[in-house]
Amino acid sequence: MGKSWQLPMKGEELQYGVAALPELYKAWAATGMVANIGTRILEVAYGRLVLEATMPAAAHGFPPPRGPIVHGGAIATIADEALASVAFTHAQEGETTVTADLKVDFLRPAKPGRLVARATVRHRTRRLAFCETTVEQADGQVVAEARAVIAYVKA
Repeated sequence: MGKSWQLPMKGEELQYGVAALPELYKAWAATGMVANIGTRILEVAYGRLVLEATMPAAAHGFPPPRGPIVHGGAIATIADEALASVAFTHAQEGETTVTADLKVDFLRPAKPGRLVARATVRHRTRRLAFCETTVEQADGQVVAEARAVIAYVKA
């Protein structure tokens, strides 16, 4: 699936966070948690984001008796990254996002392979964003749902 960035409509201005996020991901892809879990932006728009990550059993698996599953901590990390990143689409220049509260509901075990997180901003105040995401297998089956309160702080 190719990357898509929502362009502004006539008379609208591209939001800082929407424009800056793809460039930030290019830098983050080489180091730290983004590099560790290998997330990539598939779609980004104001208040919406789709990320994908490939979770091989060797790097992110947990070996239960019935075969490998993706460790819940890796799924929570994808969810957290999607939530903080979608909140960033609402950021003003000079702001960054940090997770203030995170709630993850694990619905079923995730099999190793491609996972997709679809995140939205439900509401933003001056200092907080209330966001939600799903984490899905490549076939669309939802394996987890998460909600977060994301704080805006000076960058």
